[in-house]
Amino acid sequence: MECEVLVVGGGPAGSTASRLLAEKGIETVLIEKNLSFNKPCGGGIPSAGLKEFNILKEIQKEVEFNRATKVKIFPPFSEPIEVSLRDGEILIFNRQNFDSFLRKLSEIRGTNVIEAELVNIENLGNKFKSTVREKTGKIIQIYSEYIIAADGVNSKVCALTGLPKPDYYWTVSLHIPSDSQTKDTCEFWFGNAHASFFYSWVFPGTNYLSVGTGSEDIRKLKSLIEGFLKKRFELQADYVSLRAYKIPRWKKRKFFMNNILFCGDALGTVMPVSFEGIYYSMKSAQFASEAIIQKDLKLYEKLWNENFLRQFSIMKKFQDFMFGNDERMDRWLNIHRDPAIQELAMALWLRKKHGKKLIPLYLKAFGSLISRIAQFKIK
Repeated sequence: MECEVLVVGGGPAGSTASRLLAEKGIETVLIEKNLSFNKPCGGGIPSAGLKEFNILKEIQKEVEFNRATKVKIFPPFSEPIEVSLRDGEILIFNRQNFDSFLRKLSEIRGTNVIEAELVNIENLGNKFKSTVREKTGKIIQIYSEYIIAADGVNSKVCALTGLPKPDYYWTVSLHIPSDSQTKDTCEFWFGNAHASFFYSWVFPGTNYLSVGTGSEDIRKLKSLIEGFLKKRFELQADYVSLRAYKIPRWKKRKFFMNNILFCGDALGTVMPVSFEGIYYSMKSAQFASEAIIQKDLKLYEKLWNENFLRQFSIMKKFQDFMFGNDERMDRWLNIHRDPAIQELAMALWLRKKHGKKLIPLYLKAFGSLISRIAQFKIK
């Protein structure tokens, strides 16, 4: 089998890349080893992100979801901060349904979608020979000019090409019956008693609550989720089914190597502090696709850096400084009681505004935060 681009991985990044390439008439094959996989994930994405990709109306018609119009932040010590979302909302999807829809959309546009696992990659000089194993066990060879690695934090493409896999945190999550009182609210709980260099979350799905927490150390997960379930729901973890999963820890990585481009979790495109990944995975796929269309792979990194590098770098510094120290984190979160700071956060996070005019304002606002935080003694 021959194609111009082989996309490895059928999540949001892989499906978006293959769709955009197929729409331009580029022969594209997408392989996904498990088309029924339901990734452990909060499943939240701002509606503005889907609108930006011109798929909001389609997905609202085809996929069941829930709308969250409020965010409630729980600092370690202080009273909760409730924020009504203005000019936007968070849509909560079951990831299996969401990912399936994106693959279907890509297939409709002309992508050849195959349920198969990557076995090997051989660089022939002017093209790649990829060996894949279909679910039936059949082995096939796919020859392509480009490969897009969108196969997650455990990327097989990284392993086969000798590139280190992304650093990661561990998360553990579960679904429990929905609580009507929180149907419209996404909750973010901070504090080292139940989350380590992460936060705990409660996201309202269609008929369930997506609940979870995270840590840099898998050995802490059990006690952390037990503590959170007891704190938030008075629920014992022994009676629920838990799923652990890795989530990338962002740092600058190679965007491409030869004609292999890395996208989504395989690139580590998860926003520090918020740990939002779906939207940024899709944006990385968009930029990678544009680079292939223009036959200028350096364009990929250029587009990413122009749009997101400064924001990712700043949030990484905040994450390193704030997380892991409850007193520091409490003081930082309380600054978000300021309506002006809330508005800035909504513009960047909810409405996905990242233009040239907003970035200087962003820097100025967070510069003010840094000076205010610096007034406190750090233990």
